[in-house]
Amino acid sequence: MPQAVGFAVLAGLISSALFLALSTGSPGMVLLAYFIQLPLLLAGLSLGLAASVIAAGSAVLVCSLIAGVVAAALFTLVQAIPAVLVIRQALLSRRQDGKVEWYPPGQVLAQLAGFAALCITASYLVLLGHPGGLQGVLSDFIGATLVELGAVETGDAASPELGRWLFLFPGLMAASWLVMVVINGALAQALAVRLGWNRRPSPALSELELPGWLWPVIGVAALLAVLGDGGPGFLGRSLLIVLVVPYIFLGLAVIHAFARRWSHRRLALTVCYGGIMLLGWPLLAILLLGFVEDWAHVRQRFL
Repeated sequence: MPQAVGFAVLAGLISSALFLALSTGSPGMVLLAYFIQLPLLLAGLSLGLAASVIAAGSAVLVCSLIAGVVAAALFTLVQAIPAVLVIRQALLSRRQDGKVEWYPPGQVLAQLAGFAALCITASYLVLLGHPGGLQGVLSDFIGATLVELGAVETGDAASPELGRWLFLFPGLMAASWLVMVVINGALAQALAVRLGWNRRPSPALSELELPGWLWPVIGVAALLAVLGDGGPGFLGRSLLIVLVVPYIFLGLAVIHAFARRWSHRRLALTVCYGGIMLLGWPLLAILLLGFVEDWAHVRQRFL
């Protein structure tokens, strides 16, 4: 038990160090910051929910002592709470007909997308009293950052170009966060399996299923999105971007399922992921495939 607590505290210290390293501005540290959640998730997937809570609590305490309450609150919301949520859900299981059934990863993915959507909505509501609301705050922040970096002159900080892509910013940031949580979770599980510490078997991406409640939520976001460029329309488009991310993973699940039948499976998947990273636009095709799969169940029909 003392060893488990010590490992959990160490995981929290590493996670907080990665988070605090962001303040250095070093490109290398910024890249490492993508893996802030990895130690927290590894502790939980290896030692259980209590270990993930200890790791997260240790990290929050260190952030509070070194960087202050605001930094600690940001770490808690963006890193600690989601990590603990993932561990809690991922380790749920039940015995059905003599077999152990683990909590579906598609449910965890959808819940994370819902959590991100709630955070965006809460930010929008809290900032309604600010000039321009959430959109105005982001415009001021990004404009000031561009001026500080020397990318634009002071008078150009609120340029039309900035306004044209600003509506993408909250959704893209939340979508990027969601993808990194999934990547960190997959890496943590792989490490736990490699070390022989895993508490649950690794789920197969090819078997991913999403819950039906995502569609009504997406429908509400879509209705808001058509209400204009600002206000509710801005909120709706931000929500749409993050809420469709699970369907990208569902599209990838279809590709992985079909890849089982290919003789050069690894090569085909490498080419697929390489094309996504180099070109970007294949993500739209994979998203469409995810929508089709959810409605038509392509894997059941053709596999």
